[in-house]
Amino acid sequence: MSKFTRIIGGSPQYSATQLPLDEAFVQQAEDTSGSLLRIRPFKENEDILGATGLLRSVHDMTTNFRGKNTSDHHSFELWFDEGKIKFYVHAATEAAADKFRRRVGNNYANSEVFRVEDGVTFPVIKSDEYIAGARLGLKKIPYYPIRHHNSEEFETDPYGEITSEMLSLDDSKVVVQVVFRPAKQSWTDGDRFKHNSVEELAEAHRNGTSVGWLNPRTRPANETDKQIAKTVAQQRGKQAFHANIRILAVSAEQSEAEARARGVAGMFKKLYWGVTEQSFEDTPIWHRKEAKRATNLHQHVEQMVGRDWSDQRMILTIDELAGVAHIPSGDIETPNIDWRHTQRGDRVPADAGQHDRQATSAEDDDLSSNRGNHGV
Repeated sequence: MSKFTRIIGGSPQYSATQLPLDEAFVQQAEDTSGSLLRIRPFKENEDILGATGLLRSVHDMTTNFRGKNTSDHHSFELWFDEGKIKFYVHAATEAAADKFRRRVGNNYANSEVFRVEDGVTFPVIKSDEYIAGARLGLKKIPYYPIRHHNSEEFETDPYGEITSEMLSLDDSKVVVQVVFRPAKQSWTDGDRFKHNSVEELAEAHRNGTSVGWLNPRTRPANETDKQIAKTVAQQRGKQAFHANIRILAVSAEQSEAEARARGVAGMFKKLYWGVTEQSFEDTPIWHRKEAKRATNLHQHVEQMVGRDWSDQRMILTIDELAGVAHIPSGDIETPNIDWRHTQRGDRVPADAGQHDRQATSAEDDDLSSNRGNHGV
């Protein structure tokens, strides 16, 4: 951001604002396109490793006759709502929803999956509540990976800190939404208008670093440069997804909405990887004028409710995406997670509707043959 912009517009900040609503904002299931699936994870599962298998199974890349990417986009969502941490997947099509159900059964044994057919498909926002939000993006171009389970073993599941930061007042709501869409296999080929290919970038690191301004020179490559070159080169050929990551916090307390949005975004920034100096950076949904800020936040909510995908030039490999979109295991100690504690998927939460109960019964029969199989 330029100095001129900072003076005129101000730096983006977490300023919670009430939306101009005459009544509560409610998104009903019948008004929602696609299929929203709720997942109640069994505590003993493969967490991030299970997510890599699930993501590979839905990497259905399609293009039109001009080679344009026409793939469907889906979303993975974490909700803190009604005092609980809940897990959801939104599938763009019925075929994708069926695949998600089966793959969750394969990769997360004994977890419960059911379609949300009654009630709301997004947390209710009351007219007197404050909201704050943010988008996440990558600090550097996507060729530099963030920290993931194959780059540097996580000492603990990153969802431990993320879900803990989401906990709020019982009547508050927090949503983390990861919208993902398959990237073409050529995503590492570069863009002649913006950046070089992954091979050219790796070669540049092998050749050393340009330093100095008045008297520029090339510093010979050191061990760090060589490690970066090796890491960047390994991105070639990996399956990846375009991604949007959005955060929303809703509370009757203005300071609480601001603290939750800021805090959750901060937890994602801990996926920084020192080798590549890559990390997420957050952009609060903001404007210096309150009316415009409310408009921007309203648009942010509508994008989240619609599970919209927009080209934000963020691409994550399957390993990277698995770190930010996965079902955790019981290793995390966050309270109030909507766990499943029994081994058969024959019960649904007390707050589920009648249609959800019927759908779950049918899906349990379908998944029973798959439980216990962790492969894809």
